[in-house]
Amino acid sequence: MARWQRQVQVRRSARVGVAVAGAFVLAAAMAAQAAPSGASVTSGKTVSVRADGASKVARSTIRMVGTSDPASIKASSGASRRVSRPLPVLYPHGSSSKGGVAPAVSAAKLVGRPGHASGSLIRNFDGIDAIQNKATAGFNLEPPDEGLGAGNGFVANFVNVTAGIYQTDGRMVAGPFYLNPFFGEPDAANISDPRVFYDSSSHRWFATVVEYQFNSDFTAITESHVDLAVSRSANPAHHWNLYQIPTSNLTHAGCPCLADYPILGVDSQNVYVSTNEFTSNESSFNGAQLYVLSKSQLEAGSSAVNLVYFQNLSEAGAPAFHVQPANEYGATHAEWLMSSLDPNNTNDHRLGVWAVTSRRSVTSGHGMPALSVKTIHSESYAFPPNAQTPKGFCPGIDCHNGRGAPTTGILQTDWDAMQETQFMHGQLIGALNTGVTIPGDPATRSGVAWFDVHPTLNGATVAAGTHVAHQGYLSVLGQYILYPHINMTDNGDLALTYGLTGPSTFPSAAYSVARNNSFKFVKIAAAGTGPDNGFTATRQYGGAGRWGDYSNGEIIPGTNRVWLATQYIPNSGTGNSNWGNRIFELKLP
Repeated sequence: MARWQRQVQVRRSARVGVAVAGAFVLAAAMAAQAAPSGASVTSGKTVSVRADGASKVARSTIRMVGTSDPASIKASSGASRRVSRPLPVLYPHGSSSKGGVAPAVSAAKLVGRPGHASGSLIRNFDGIDAIQNKATAGFNLEPPDEGLGAGNGFVANFVNVTAGIYQTDGRMVAGPFYLNPFFGEPDAANISDPRVFYDSSSHRWFATVVEYQFNSDFTAITESHVDLAVSRSANPAHHWNLYQIPTSNLTHAGCPCLADYPILGVDSQNVYVSTNEFTSNESSFNGAQLYVLSKSQLEAGSSAVNLVYFQNLSEAGAPAFHVQPANEYGATHAEWLMSSLDPNNTNDHRLGVWAVTSRRSVTSGHGMPALSVKTIHSESYAFPPNAQTPKGFCPGIDCHNGRGAPTTGILQTDWDAMQETQFMHGQLIGALNTGVTIPGDPATRSGVAWFDVHPTLNGATVAAGTHVAHQGYLSVLGQYILYPHINMTDNGDLALTYGLTGPSTFPSAAYSVARNNSFKFVKIAAAGTGPDNGFTATRQYGGAGRWGDYSNGEIIPGTNRVWLATQYIPNSGTGNSNWGNRIFELKLP
């Protein structure tokens, strides 16, 4: 499925032409050797799963590896990049999405229709787009994974390999800049999946990205690590300290491994990074990994930072995946995490609720934190279908060996894995994409299932009283919802952003607001201006266009305001891709 094929930067010398990068990118050429017209360069692959038993825990230390200043980063020429090969599609649970859509849940009572949404749209501007990425990084890229952080009068938009830092009025104060040098990586390094978050309690910004390397013939992963950047002040346009979390995990079966899809969470005590580990040959999945780092040591710019590592997480008898650590606000008794299950990529009605307790021990070095999980029942959710959108045409040299090619009008939606989570006022909030059936609609659509969980502890572990307090669906008649992200503001209202498209709807940036736990309306933050003309939407690259693997957002604590960002089509792009990102601020009642 889409989520498990990773970022690949296909790099060529300047004389060959435009280079390509991105998750799900299937290269039309490797160096000077072009694939024959219509040839398949790579294809999807199903992987087996392996449960290594109960998770292990270890203590370690990571060291500062350098510093970074966004204002000093220059655009990349692209000339020094080496050739890399695309990763295949990796399914952690041995089931392909090509077998058809699973039985979908009914959204009969919660069908959203365009209308006036609660709350006010007070800021609304474009973030990083394909044109800026090409100018900054030196190559085309799909998809634009969306990292967004907001606070202290700034908004940071980290989009796969390119970033911009803005004031709240949309004026860019740093960037666009290339993320390889920002994280201290050489131009030739493969990086992907950026996250960025402003922690209002420490007045620091935290950002992560995964880096990985191949062997000489591109048949195996040889190394991976997660880069962690921590700002020295509340201004993200100034200096950051850089750290590296080793994730090759040579003691695990099948490693050195790929730390796919790092997810960032922050609470009052620590910084949490969750990854999904695939073996070197990409044929097996080892489960989620959780790295816990001392927040106070990172804030202080310590040269050595304490790390506790929970390995090979399992849940309900299967390797855990997409274990989302929450961004937490206020005093809490634990760091909470949440995940969905669906081990067969069909449908399910369970959630995993996780807790990290004894958190102070990470910094003190005395004792160890504890990790526990409880499986609870929820509403049903199902593997969603791909989205049908207006067809377009990709004229660039990466689209079909230089001759251009029509696009299929198909966009990949997310699978039914949990997206970003948040914890505040005793409520753990999350959302995911799901297949939905809508009365009066002949097709199965991609919609949203959302959850408000009230977790509790029994000593150091998740208690039996943990339950779903509120939940529901959002769907739109005749339309598809892509990659939802949900936040709760201080007054308890919910804000949800997502991409919206359909057979006659250009991919657009949209949002909904829930009062009293009910989403009823859909509002467009930025309407798409045309079809997706990206190279991954052509049949040469598999026929299903790559969309950003997640949306993002962050609340402003102590207010009823939230910043959100999601992908849409803003312009004609580079000739090989035309994605963009819309950033906007909502003020809820």
